[in-house]
Amino acid sequence: MAESSLRAARPERKGGLPNAIFLVAAAEQLPPDLAGVADSVQVLFPWGSLLRAALARPEAEVASVGLAGLVRPGGQVRILLSVDPRDSLTIEPLTDADWRAIAERWAAHGLDLLAFRQATTDEIGLSGSSWARRLGAGRHRQVWRLDLARPIGATVVPTPAS
Repeated sequence: MAESSLRAARPERKGGLPNAIFLVAAAEQLPPDLAGVADSVQVLFPWGSLLRAALARPEAEVASVGLAGLVRPGGQVRILLSVDPRDSLTIEPLTDADWRAIAERWAAHGLDLLAFRQATTDEIGLSGSSWARRLGAGRHRQVWRLDLARPIGATVVPTPAS
């Protein structure tokens, strides 16, 4: 995150992002002041509770609500994730058939699932994720891309800080 924040601090003419926010916090405990502020949220190769939240699983309800709560109306979330049997998780590897359940769970948090598909090698590479390289993402394991959006005109309800 340090390298990314340094790049974001560059002048705009050199690719800087003056309105970027870098935060270290659990998705379950995001500051309420961040409700509805994000045009774009990226979650790259989450693990543990953030992986469960990225899939809007019931056991990660609070984290999913926090993640969804960041996005303003018209804003989007892009998630790249991988679940492999070798991970020894309680989550089964994803299949094309999982889209409907994931879409329904995210809809309950006010986000529409726009895309649910295997990520391309180019998308994985463009993520810039060193973790993806270490995992062999796209080569030795499937990577899924989820694109979500909060509809324009939707209301964002801040969640109380835990």
